[in-house]
Amino acid sequence: MDIKNIESLDFGSLTSEEAAKLGLNVVFLEEDGTYNWIYCMKMLQNLSMFRFVMKIIAIIYAVIVVSLLVLTKGSGDILWLLGILGLVFAAVIVIVLFSFWLVDKIFKGSYLLIYEMNDTGLTFSQTTDQAQITRAIAAASAAVSAAGGNVGGVISGAGLSMRPDSYHAEFSKVRSVKGKRSESLIWVNSFLQYLMVYVPDEAYDFVWNYITGRCVNAKITAS
Repeated sequence: MDIKNIESLDFGSLTSEEAAKLGLNVVFLEEDGTYNWIYCMKMLQNLSMFRFVMKIIAIIYAVIVVSLLVLTKGSGDILWLLGILGLVFAAVIVIVLFSFWLVDKIFKGSYLLIYEMNDTGLTFSQTTDQAQITRAIAAASAAVSAAGGNVGGVISGAGLSMRPDSYHAEFSKVRSVKGKRSESLIWVNSFLQYLMVYVPDEAYDFVWNYITGRCVNAKITAS
């Protein structure tokens, strides 16, 4: 693995153009010992994020279905209700598929993920321009949901539009680390936070060993 030594640089304030010029899918080492890389993800080729979203949706719908079965036990309306839920679930899948396709087109096929890693923890962020686009999309989603009377969509859209520019995981607080090398992905999970860490293929072993060696309180699994 080739690591490029550079002077200190604020990776969290890079634009997509600056990131591309600096180098994508390359590991950098700063003067203070911080490792950085900018992962260029092709959303329509790497479906790990889509599968994660669908898993969450499936769990939510499973809870709703079980609740309905309990609440309407012995009622003749259960089949009708389950049919309606099935149609809604199919509609949600179509919307999610379209959303991923649209985001991929907006970002021109290159979703840039920035990671900064040192002895104490790991930070994830986006390039500044893509972060602004993400917040704008979320705000527009909230506005459309408000117009349609969808309270859940308003809450989720507004929450995404106001989300922080970066997410940080302290290694000492990480509860589990799960690696999926086939997807170039390492899950770094702490309480109420699931951080998806995408790693360039050549650097995967290095990053995996670096993270797992410092997450002393975490359950480690690899696949």
